Amino acid sequence: MAEEKVTMKELMSEIQETTKKQKSASRVDEVRVMRTMLNDPKFEISIYDRNKGKIGTRSPREEAIKFVASTASAVTGLDVAQATELAQNYEFTKKDATFLIENARDFTSTYLETGRKLPMVQSAKTEASLIIRHVDQKTKKIPDNMGGGTATVPAFDKVISKSKSPKYNK
Repeated sequence: MAEEKVTMKELMSEIQETTKKQKSASRVDEVRVMRTMLNDPKFEISIYDRNKGKIGTRSPREEAIKFVASTASAVTGLDVAQATELAQNYEFTKKDATFLIENARDFTSTYLETGRKLPMVQSAKTEASLIIRHVDQKTKKIPDNMGGGTATVPAFDKVISKSKSPKYNK
């Protein structure tokens, strides 16, 4: 049985309603959001410049179609126009959405290992980025009501989220 098509607006409303009761992560919702973004021709993402504010929009569906067409053209030797025409009819699957989500996670993890800041969100109301900060090994005192003594916390890398109001929002 084919899954009923929903728009990003409908899906976001549905998930936001559920989130009022349940805040935990949902792998199913992640895949549904990615798949719907890729298949909804009317959904657009606003593009922001950190100084100027909103400077345009882009369509995840159109970007994905360009990617599929470019790949199909390169692999098959089809003319780009023909490949684009074929890609226009492509319905992105759960498998495609899962691949893109996993790839985004792998990229994020790998890039953060460089030590560079990774900008994540640039929207009307926020500017957010991730960075890794090393935390040295330390010894912590265990409260007496929990048995007392000390425990060693090994060194680790901590992912820090930095978020601020964009300059254009001030």
